[in-house]
Amino acid sequence: MNFKPAFPFIISIFLLTGCWGARNIDQLVYIDAIGVDYKDHHFIVYVQLISFTGLAKVETGGAQEKTSVAVGRFTGETFNIATDKLYTSIQRMVSWGHVKSIVFTKRALKKVVLEDVLDILDRYNEIRPTLWVYATDEPLKKIFEATPLLHTTPFYSLLSNPEELFQQSSFIRPIRLNRFVADMNEDSKTARLPYLNIASRSWAENEKEKTMLNVKGICFVDHYELQQCIDRSKLLGIRWMEKDISRTPIYVKKGNKVVASIVILKPKSKISYQIKGNTPVFNIKVSGKGSVVELREKLSEKQLIRLAQKTVEEEIRSLYKLGLKYDMDILNLSEAMYRKKPEDWKKFSENGKIPLTDENLKKIKVKISIDTSGKEKFRQ
Repeated sequence: MNFKPAFPFIISIFLLTGCWGARNIDQLVYIDAIGVDYKDHHFIVYVQLISFTGLAKVETGGAQEKTSVAVGRFTGETFNIATDKLYTSIQRMVSWGHVKSIVFTKRALKKVVLEDVLDILDRYNEIRPTLWVYATDEPLKKIFEATPLLHTTPFYSLLSNPEELFQQSSFIRPIRLNRFVADMNEDSKTARLPYLNIASRSWAENEKEKTMLNVKGICFVDHYELQQCIDRSKLLGIRWMEKDISRTPIYVKKGNKVVASIVILKPKSKISYQIKGNTPVFNIKVSGKGSVVELREKLSEKQLIRLAQKTVEEEIRSLYKLGLKYDMDILNLSEAMYRKKPEDWKKFSENGKIPLTDENLKKIKVKISIDTSGKEKFRQ
């Protein structure tokens, strides 16, 4: 008797056994975001659940389903104890493999909390180190219930996909978990964390007020401890010192009046320093090309460039002075020295930072060129 024809069939049965434990997409619940609060020595953990069923229908050309979001809240002595408690009531198998972001409250931005959370996330193989990280002072339940407009799934929200919005209007750069951890561990650097709040009066949907997530500013974190959270209106100079800025506007002023708007594409900055006497003196260069979007007053190209360069210089210098007020190296000047000549940094630094005064920042040189003024031409 010849058994050879049956042999491939028997082998194929064994090869298929790995799929027998697979589950359909609607049999699992997917955690999209994690929130961490801390009060009375206890962790308060929130999770945002989303459904991929509606998303799959939209991606294949089907009708868009109404967005639904579920939010869970659990407490525990440690981050792990709090998250373990969700299993007792969730009633379906949980997938942590699609977590896109983690949000810390301001009171959770302290070493005892961050080290506990990061230790768990680093050990748990389902969660990736590329989560987007945020801070907030809002109730985390409200943050997770603020879904996008037009019943769009939270999969496309600011929490899960901030990069596209940043490319269109670059100001406060989103940061991933691995970069945030690296910045906190860097002796010479102050980490920057996007600071969220709820905008409740800007939008309406179906004649009802619609709450939306909003990037309010930046929380500065140094060595796993919160330094200060600052509103974006006071941080205009940060975009000229940040990497990967794609497109950002300048509202050019003459006195207190806005006379023009220019969009700058991919600006570049460079920090250099000199040792004068026994003091490091820093200089900053910024360059960029722009397009005129609005011209409210008749100006020549030379006049407009001069006013725009003055605006950028004032924004950077104002930001530096704000850092002095809060005793922060807000421009990360210490890091520039550390990268260029570590022995100088060791000589002048105290607790990882260069002590800064009004005298440490000298020249700010800004060079802006105008590529196009649109259909309207400049006054000669």
